[in-house]
Amino acid sequence: MGALSGMGIGGGGLLVIYLTLLRGTEQISAQGLNLYFFLFASAASLFVHACKRNINYSHVLLLALFGMPAALLGGYTAQQTDPETLRKAFGYMLIFAGGLSLFRLICAFLAKNKEKQKK
Repeated sequence: MGALSGMGIGGGGLLVIYLTLLRGTEQISAQGLNLYFFLFASAASLFVHACKRNINYSHVLLLALFGMPAALLGGYTAQQTDPETLRKAFGYMLIFAGGLSLFRLICAFLAKNKEKQKK
């Protein structure tokens, strides 16, 4: 999953799908393991980007200011929500994100072919 995540495929989403569908893990536990996975991946990324001086710390402060309360609210909401409802909502979100990615890929492919035909 780490290799897929590094290639931008969305290893975290794949990890949750793998854990819930193939391993029979409960949705909440799968999401927790996904967050645990993310902590290590993001720590490594943070180290590399900090060494390369690629971090805009004013943006980090702004994102943290809004991100932390949103994370607390999301965690509270997840605890109060039925796991089956969370599973369905997560599935719909993945279908939407996948459909949007596919749509963008098709549009880029068509634009590239149209550009080639002009030449």
